[in-house]
Amino acid sequence: MNIYSYIHTSNLSDQKKYKSLKKSIDRDRSKAINKRLKEKAYMTDMEYISGAFLEMYEPYLKDIVCRLFEKGYSIDISSGFCSNKFQYQSLNGHFSLDYLTKNKLEKEGVKIRDINGFRSLFFFAENLNLDDIKQKWLQIIEILPDKGKLINPSQNPKAVLFRRKYISRDPQLQRQRLFEKMEYKIRISLEKEVKKRKKTNPHPNIVESRLGVFIEELEPQVRQAVLKMNRKGYSTDLSGFVNNSRDQMIEGDFRLEEKIINKLSLSGIKVESNPSGYTRLLFTPKEANLGKIEKKWNEIVSLLPSKNKTAEFSMTRRARDFRLKYI
Repeated sequence: MNIYSYIHTSNLSDQKKYKSLKKSIDRDRSKAINKRLKEKAYMTDMEYISGAFLEMYEPYLKDIVCRLFEKGYSIDISSGFCSNKFQYQSLNGHFSLDYLTKNKLEKEGVKIRDINGFRSLFFFAENLNLDDIKQKWLQIIEILPDKGKLINPSQNPKAVLFRRKYISRDPQLQRQRLFEKMEYKIRISLEKEVKKRKKTNPHPNIVESRLGVFIEELEPQVRQAVLKMNRKGYSTDLSGFVNNSRDQMIEGDFRLEEKIINKLSLSGIKVESNPSGYTRLLFTPKEANLGKIEKKWNEIVSLLPSKNKTAEFSMTRRARDFRLKYI
């Protein structure tokens, strides 16, 4: 749905006031960003998680952004006046809303637009008074469910680029940054490897057919571990960086005996299983060192006994699609 299907009519005087106000806001924001970069170009915890300096938002939205952060909402810097011609206000970001909340917002004159998970809440700002606009957003914040303070970094592409560019003084966040940097380099390298493999030899061998991926698609720190597990008879589906840049995991359709789970637990490995026997092996590396992570995975696999049988085929949708396409 196009946002301008909701366009209100406004007179020429209002349009002139709006353009003047928008220029003033853009000018103030630009000055604030330049000042921030000169004085302290490092991130606070909130800015690291949100993926933007507070000064990157339209100035009157700073308090709004902070309050939303405390309630569990990460807001994109494109929020605010979302048009150079029409006085629409929007809050943009990756967040979910339930049916009841949507109804409450619509009763307050707030429209909702959703494009591939990127959601916008917007309304027509009839009164071009920033204090009134801020009060409107505060009313909207009261409607939004409290999801708890954000703790996981935004994966918005802009936020990821922001964290690559700027530095945090928090040692923990600095470590997180090193993991993100390592993951990014791995993904770029894998893309090149996979592209080359598909071009030179797009025919999977039997192991790749069982895994449902080319070997080049397995991340380097976990590649040998996955192949060893396959040789031991364990069917795996996902591996490596899956949920975030810190945690490492291998999961698949296999069961482990209690004594093996205990051994893994003593080695700092978390084992999660559901009633059907689907199992996940998970650990959090202490440092972003590819060699040490690979060594840890090899130690883990060495604790797993051989099943003395051929591993089953991975039956994920991705694996099935892989076999349909390449076999």
